[in-house]
Amino acid sequence: MEQSHDKMADFQTAAQAYFSLVEHRARSPCHYPTGNRPRLFFRGEPIILLEDIITGLNVSEKTIKRYRDAGKIEVYESREGNIKFVLQSDLDRFLEQSFISSSHPDYRTVKKKSKSGGNADITTTKS
Repeated sequence: MEQSHDKMADFQTAAQAYFSLVEHRARSPCHYPTGNRPRLFFRGEPIILLEDIITGLNVSEKTIKRYRDAGKIEVYESREGNIKFVLQSDLDRFLEQSFISSSHPDYRTVKKKSKSGGNADITTTKS
Protein backbone atom coordinates (compact mmCIF):
# COMPACT_ATOMS: atom_id res chain seq x y z
CA MET A 1 0.00 0.00 0.00
CA GLU A 2 2.85 2.43 0.86
CA GLN A 3 4.52 1.79 -2.53
CA SER A 4 1.26 2.79 -4.30
CA HIS A 5 1.14 5.98 -2.20
CA ASP A 6 4.77 6.82 -3.19
CA LYS A 7 3.96 6.31 -6.87
CA MET A 8 0.94 8.60 -6.57
CA ALA A 9 3.07 11.28 -4.85
CA ASP A 10 5.73 10.99 -7.60
CA PHE A 11 3.03 11.32 -10.27
CA GLN A 12 1.54 14.39 -8.57
CA THR A 13 4.97 16.02 -8.30
CA ALA A 14 5.70 15.34 -11.97
CA ALA A 15 2.27 16.66 -13.01
CA GLN A 16 2.76 19.84 -10.96
CA ALA A 17 6.19 20.37 -12.50
CA TYR A 18 4.77 19.87 -16.00
CA PHE A 19 1.91 22.35 -15.47
CA SER A 20 4.33 24.85 -13.96
CA LEU A 21 6.54 24.57 -17.06
CA VAL A 22 3.54 24.99 -19.38
CA GLU A 23 2.44 28.11 -17.47
CA HIS A 24 5.99 29.54 -17.58
CA ARG A 25 6.23 29.00 -21.36
CA ALA A 26 2.84 30.64 -21.86
CA ARG A 27 3.97 33.71 -19.92
CA SER A 28 7.33 34.00 -21.70
CA PRO A 29 7.24 32.20 -25.07
CA CYS A 30 10.66 33.53 -26.15
CA HIS A 31 12.48 31.68 -23.39
CA TYR A 32 12.23 28.08 -24.56
CA PRO A 33 15.26 25.91 -23.91
CA THR A 34 17.35 25.95 -27.09
CA GLY A 35 16.63 22.36 -28.09
CA ASN A 36 12.84 22.74 -27.80
CA ARG A 37 12.41 25.83 -30.01
CA PRO A 38 10.79 24.97 -33.33
CA ARG A 39 12.76 25.76 -36.50
CA LEU A 40 10.77 28.23 -38.58
CA PHE A 41 11.23 29.04 -42.27
CA PHE A 42 10.19 31.85 -44.62
CA ARG A 43 10.43 31.19 -48.35
CA GLY A 44 12.41 28.06 -47.52
CA GLU A 45 15.01 29.92 -45.46
CA PRO A 46 15.47 29.65 -41.69
CA ILE A 47 14.32 32.65 -39.67
CA ILE A 48 15.56 33.99 -36.35
CA LEU A 49 13.08 35.73 -34.07
CA LEU A 50 14.17 39.27 -33.23
CA GLU A 51 13.84 38.52 -29.51
CA ASP A 52 16.46 35.78 -29.89
CA ILE A 53 18.85 38.17 -31.65
CA ILE A 54 18.34 40.81 -28.96
CA THR A 55 19.01 38.25 -26.23
CA GLY A 56 21.89 36.55 -28.05
CA LEU A 57 23.76 39.76 -28.88
CA ASN A 58 22.79 41.43 -25.59
CA VAL A 59 21.49 44.57 -27.33
CA SER A 60 18.23 46.48 -27.14
CA GLU A 61 15.47 46.49 -29.72
CA LYS A 62 16.30 50.17 -30.25
CA THR A 63 19.82 49.18 -31.35
CA ILE A 64 18.42 46.69 -33.85
CA LYS A 65 16.06 49.42 -35.15
CA ARG A 66 19.08 51.70 -35.70
CA TYR A 67 20.81 48.92 -37.65
CA ARG A 68 17.62 48.38 -39.66
CA ASP A 69 17.22 52.11 -40.39
CA ALA A 70 20.87 52.30 -41.49
CA GLY A 71 20.24 49.43 -43.94
CA LYS A 72 22.57 47.06 -42.12
CA ILE A 73 19.95 44.37 -41.46
CA GLU A 74 16.50 43.62 -42.85
CA VAL A 75 13.77 43.00 -40.27
CA TYR A 76 10.39 41.48 -41.17
CA GLU A 77 7.46 42.65 -39.02
CA SER A 78 3.93 41.30 -38.83
CA ARG A 79 1.16 43.58 -40.04
CA GLU A 80 -0.81 42.72 -36.91
CA GLY A 81 0.67 41.85 -33.56
CA ASN A 82 4.30 42.20 -32.63
CA ILE A 83 6.13 39.39 -34.43
CA LYS A 84 9.53 40.35 -35.82
CA PHE A 85 12.16 38.17 -37.43
CA VAL A 86 15.31 38.21 -39.54
CA LEU A 87 16.28 35.74 -42.25
CA GLN A 88 19.31 33.63 -41.36
CA SER A 89 21.18 34.88 -44.46
CA ASP A 90 20.56 38.53 -43.48
CA LEU A 91 21.79 37.87 -39.95
CA ASP A 92 24.88 36.10 -41.32
CA ARG A 93 25.61 39.03 -43.66
CA PHE A 94 25.14 41.54 -40.83
CA LEU A 95 27.50 39.61 -38.55
CA GLU A 96 30.13 39.30 -41.31
CA GLN A 97 30.05 43.04 -41.99
CA SER A 98 29.82 44.19 -38.36
CA PHE A 99 32.25 41.91 -36.53
CA ILE A 100 35.84 40.83 -36.98
CA SER A 101 37.37 37.61 -35.76
CA SER A 102 40.22 37.83 -33.27
CA SER A 103 42.18 35.58 -35.65
CA HIS A 104 41.80 38.04 -38.57
CA PRO A 105 45.19 39.55 -39.64
CA ASP A 106 43.84 43.12 -39.27
CA TYR A 107 42.13 42.47 -35.93
CA ARG A 108 44.40 44.79 -33.91
CA THR A 109 44.20 47.68 -36.39
CA VAL A 110 40.45 47.76 -37.03
CA LYS A 111 38.55 50.07 -34.74
CA LYS A 112 34.82 50.82 -34.66
CA LYS A 113 33.82 54.46 -34.16
CA SER A 114 30.51 56.27 -34.17
CA LYS A 115 29.31 59.86 -33.95
CA SER A 116 26.72 58.81 -31.34
CA GLY A 117 29.14 56.91 -29.12
CA GLY A 118 27.91 53.46 -30.23
CA ASN A 119 29.44 51.17 -32.80
CA ALA A 120 26.70 51.16 -35.44
CA ASP A 121 27.95 53.67 -38.02
CA ILE A 122 31.48 53.69 -39.39
CA THR A 123 34.42 51.31 -39.56
CA THR A 124 37.82 53.00 -39.67
CA THR A 125 41.37 51.74 -39.77
CA LYS A 126 44.10 53.20 -37.56
CA SER A 127 47.13 54.60 -39.36
